[in-house]
Amino acid sequence: MAFDLNRRIRGRVWKFGDSIETDAINPYYRYPTMDELKQHTMEAYRPEFPKEVRPGDILVAGRNFGCGSSRPGLVLREVGVAAIVAESVARLFLRNSIARAIPIFMAPGITGVVHDGETLEVDYPAGVVRNPVSGASIELRRFPPLIERIFAAGGLPEFARERYLREQALAS
Repeated sequence: MAFDLNRRIRGRVWKFGDSIETDAINPYYRYPTMDELKQHTMEAYRPEFPKEVRPGDILVAGRNFGCGSSRPGLVLREVGVAAIVAESVARLFLRNSIARAIPIFMAPGITGVVHDGETLEVDYPAGVVRNPVSGASIELRRFPPLIERIFAAGGLPEFARERYLREQALAS
């Protein structure tokens, strides 16, 4: 599923702390199906999260979001999380999120801009994240053009397929 980086995202905030582990995001070792995962994602940190998260919500976190194993965060997209905005993201989780076109952004200082339950607006084209109620905003780190093209394609497999087909067309 392609993700349009030019679209503003606005949603209710679920705020988490530092070092959120992939075992809590995607506890597949205990719940092997997506339906089961959706009922248990993030419950180690916020027991109410799987029952109360709604489509369009935004997950805000501190440093080192997605640390731990190489589990992707697809379940967050499945429960309706529109974006993840963190102070920093674990390298492997960031790579996995980009590969699957899961909207994930780094905005150092984000935890000081918004409180749990407030509204947050992610404006990637403008390079800012803002709290429309308080007016506070913070700079959003931009991705290199190649990463933006991967998002636009819908993820790394789709990007690679498009590139292969384009190269095949040029070769013939």
